[in-house]
Amino acid sequence: MGDVGAEFDACAKNLDESIKREMMRKGALATNTLRNVELEVLSKGGSGRKYKRLPNRSSAPGETPAPQSGHLRQDWDDETLIEGSRVTSRIKIKSNVKYAKWLEGGTKKMASRPFIDPIKKKAEPQIVEIYGSDFKVDL
Repeated sequence: MGDVGAEFDACAKNLDESIKREMMRKGALATNTLRNVELEVLSKGGSGRKYKRLPNRSSAPGETPAPQSGHLRQDWDDETLIEGSRVTSRIKIKSNVKYAKWLEGGTKKMASRPFIDPIKKKAEPQIVEIYGSDFKVDL
C-alpha cells in the first residue's frame, strides 16, 4: 500500500511541475503580447498641437500619448508570477518614466492621455486565446 501512495505522490509532483511549466510558457506569451500591444498603442502619432521644440505632433486630450522621446514606449519591465493556482502576467513602467502618471491621469493644466486601458482592451482577446478556457483571465 505504501508503494502506491509513493508512486502517486511522485506522479502528482511531476504533473504539478508540468502544469507550472505550461503556466510559465503561457505567462511568457501573455507578457510578450502585452509588450507588443503597448508598443503599438504608444507608437501612434497624435492629432494635437505641433510644438516647435518637440519632434512630433502632440496628442490631443483623451488620445494615447504621442511618441516624442521614446522613453515611455521603451521603459517597461515584464514579469510572470505563479502563486498557487494564480498566474500573473504583467508589464509595468520603470520608475525612471516619472511623467507616465501625469499622462495617464492628467494634471491641473493638462487633460489625461490614457494609455493603460487601451493597452488592456487591445491585448485582452489575444491573452484570452493564449490561456484558453482552462484559465480565468482578468485584465
